[in-house]
Amino acid sequence: MNLSQKRVLITGATGFIGGELARRLQLQEGARVRALARTPAKAQPLAEIGVEVVQGDITDPDSVRRAMSGCDVVYHAAAYVDEQGHREAVWRVNVEGTRHMVEAASEAGVERFVHLSSCAVYGSPQRMNIDETAPIRMTGRVYHDSKVAAEEVAFEAHRRHGLPLVVARPSQVYGLGSPQFTLRVIEAIKAGKVILIDDGRHYFKPAYIENLVDGLVACAKVDAAVGEAFNLTDGFVVTWREFFLAYGKMMGVTHFSSVPYRVAWLMALINEAKAKIRGRPTSLNREVVKTFRSHNSFSNEKAKRLLGWSPAVDFQEGMRRTETWLRERDLI
Repeated sequence: MNLSQKRVLITGATGFIGGELARRLQLQEGARVRALARTPAKAQPLAEIGVEVVQGDITDPDSVRRAMSGCDVVYHAAAYVDEQGHREAVWRVNVEGTRHMVEAASEAGVERFVHLSSCAVYGSPQRMNIDETAPIRMTGRVYHDSKVAAEEVAFEAHRRHGLPLVVARPSQVYGLGSPQFTLRVIEAIKAGKVILIDDGRHYFKPAYIENLVDGLVACAKVDAAVGEAFNLTDGFVVTWREFFLAYGKMMGVTHFSSVPYRVAWLMALINEAKAKIRGRPTSLNREVVKTFRSHNSFSNEKAKRLLGWSPAVDFQEGMRRTETWLRERDLI
């Protein structure tokens, strides 16, 4: 499919991944991008480059149907990304919101529906090169489980109504503007709060933002992608030590302290208890600690084979571009 002049609806366009995708489609692919935004003012930078901004919310089926009108392609990137969120709130956005999206898309007869999921749907089995033949499973972790349920809703629409669905499963997305794996890391290093777990020997599974957007564009262009799910990951791992040191060296930091996993888990449990008493969430919790102990990886061979996509930017170049972006904005 040629995306030039196609009307493309993007949810989550005021967020990190959706925003980068909107800019690529509008400025480089020649698409006519429409962004669904709860707060249109947040989408002003997109409006300035010609993106049509419409007010709405994926939890409101009427606004979803209005936004979908006349669209050829849909990218559903909106999500409630918070492992500490209340289950009802997370489910309302990630699962019921997805239901509203696929129902409206099926009614509208769109040509392609790309659903942004996550490699989290595999439930973090501790083995290497996890591919798309691995079963997705719930583990009791709210955000992860909601992504599993959302995929099930999307695939059901594909099976029952013929929705031309493609599911994209990114790994850990870093790079220009990444709130979780760039901006938050920089702030933690500045504050002296980075402590490695098990000497940082476990794995970060990078997906550089530009590589991911390349893959997402391919999901809409390639006909063979319909009905399939794809791991969109850079295809290699770096240790958490290597990951944090790459940022640390940008600021002259070459060493981080380390604690064993059991100590970190206990610290997180105590911190959660304090946060509960104070009535506000904490950034140091057991879910975060589990992330830093993960010793697995994801294969991108299926995406390479069927999408004709391959990550163009390696880790060293990705960090170099990220450093340039951070310095240009006086963030380091």
